[in-house]
Amino acid sequence: MIPKILVQIDQEQEVNLFLKFLNHPEFPNHRTNILQVFPALNELIADLENEDTAVRHFLDKFYIDYKSEVELAIQDSKEELAQSSRVLDALGQAMDYSWPNNVNYVAVPTILPFSPFQHDTFFFSITGQVMSKSKTSALAVAIHEISHFIFFEYLKKINDVNNISLPRDAKYYLKESLTAALFNEDPLRKELKIEIYLGNPEVRDIFIKAGPNHAEVLVDYIRRKYIENRQNNKNFEQFLTDLVVKFNDVSEEFSKKRKIWNLWGKELQKNKEEFLKYKKPIEIM
Repeated sequence: MIPKILVQIDQEQEVNLFLKFLNHPEFPNHRTNILQVFPALNELIADLENEDTAVRHFLDKFYIDYKSEVELAIQDSKEELAQSSRVLDALGQAMDYSWPNNVNYVAVPTILPFSPFQHDTFFFSITGQVMSKSKTSALAVAIHEISHFIFFEYLKKINDVNNISLPRDAKYYLKESLTAALFNEDPLRKELKIEIYLGNPEVRDIFIKAGPNHAEVLVDYIRRKYIENRQNNKNFEQFLTDLVVKFNDVSEEFSKKRKIWNLWGKELQKNKEEFLKYKKPIEIM
């Protein structure tokens, strides 16, 4: 049964999200990202010397100042997400996944400049549409995040069967590159009308060397393996298990990449030496 995506507004939860990602140990660059997008919040934090109070004041004022823009963005998102069944069906096909009965997802609009998730809830950013009239597809965000939910279900099963607990950083890069790969292949590519989907910025410059003379972008490597898997009539769980084993074997290399990314973030390309280290291919057998 195809689930529904239910839009809920929760400003108290948004306060907690801001506070969480201003000080998240796994995503230190999110603080920089938030404060670059919202310099007024940065000023409030400095003036009030209390992040909780500053975030609450900032969000209260923002939602008053942009009331009509926020309402329009939320309404547009509700209408788009109400038409999610065909794309969710395509996601199920892509990942060989069938939903249990009575499963629904909760989508919460946020002005964070990214779209985090937790449990069966994901937060979709409306910042672009509100502040610059640059609309991001709420449906594409939804499918991206729901693919992660399914990924974690598979990962638990793989761990239980094969006793492989993938380390955090390798898990992160696999999760994000897998979703990008799936978005670039039918049936999702067709349903989402995607020409090319690069994925999150941190996966775009990761290279894999799976042979003696050939290095390829991580997302392209996953795509190639996915296509080979389909051609060989293997199911998605077999495909993902193979990747988990390979990523687990080189997990330390992914941790080195994540350390560089956490230090530089989107400014990485400005540091030639560190950027070259980041792009150095990871050898996977």
